Amino acid sequence: MAIRKIPALVLCAALAACQYAPYTMGPTTTRGTGYTGGNMAAVSISGYSFQPPSVTFPGANMVTVTWTNYDAVAHTVTDTAGSPAFDSGSILPGGMFSFSFPTTVKMYSYRCTIHAGMTGTINVQ
Repeated sequence: MAIRKIPALVLCAALAACQYAPYTMGPTTTRGTGYTGGNMAAVSISGYSFQPPSVTFPGANMVTVTWTNYDAVAHTVTDTAGSPAFDSGSILPGGMFSFSFPTTVKMYSYRCTIHAGMTGTINVQ
């Protein structure tokens, strides 16, 4: 039986396809079962951006967002409006930050204070 050689380019492409990709929980908005009477969503911090950059919730008892840092550097999740005030401080690689937003219909904007251009929004409708 002959052994077939795989061209190096094909092998490299196959290995590249297996690279680690950040995990996000389901669609942008997820009805939470881990929070009694509330909603929850997950936002990945990856490639110097928040993914998804915008999360929309229908009105609920409480909406909770958890950010997970998949980058190799620290980031922050800091509100830009001040009400409610939230600031994660430095989220180290692999670290997480959660915040529960009131159900007031409002758009909450946030950013990374370390890296300009990293912004996101939480919309409660």
